[in-house]
Amino acid sequence: MFDVIERLKAEWTDKYVIIDSPAPELSRFAKTTGTVRTVNMNGRCLVEFDQFNNIGWYDIDPSHLKVVTEPLPKPEKPTKVKAAPAVKTSASKASSPQKKSTADILAAARGGSTKPAGKLSTAEILAKARGAKASPPPAATDSKPDGSALQEKPIAPDETPEQNEQPQAKESPAGDLPTTIADKIAWCRQHDAQ
Repeated sequence: MFDVIERLKAEWTDKYVIIDSPAPELSRFAKTTGTVRTVNMNGRCLVEFDQFNNIGWYDIDPSHLKVVTEPLPKPEKPTKVKAAPAVKTSASKASSPQKKSTADILAAARGGSTKPAGKLSTAEILAKARGAKASPPPAATDSKPDGSALQEKPIAPDETPEQNEQPQAKESPAGDLPTTIADKIAWCRQHDAQ
């Protein structure tokens, strides 16, 4: 078997070939010349055709190939004749649509405005994602508060600052969450067991 393959390699390798078969799967190579690059171990030629900037090798039985002495001339591509560019006037500039940026095209496809996404604040983007109306960013405040806004309440000597604090109006939904690693592990073990 190996002797037959080596003989086929010596006979077919680096030869110009054309398709000589009515097989419909080979009709796409009908008017092109191929070069046999090698013969594989099942006795079929690996042919590279010179068309469509294709560098693939096709596995074709030698009975479908015919050796030629030189490549066939490549079919000429029809050339397109370019029309002379028209002179643009100020009226044609006004009527021609402006070229849109990719961001404008995507915004129009999504049904939004053509305002670029880079102009939105992070809060506005998150609010849009949640489907809520974006709230304006908080106004900048002075670093020095006026005396009417903050009035310090004196701490009694027997009170600690924690006892003096007002209870918060809004608690976190999960209650008191652990802050250290050991507390987090204990909390998870307790709640996962439920």
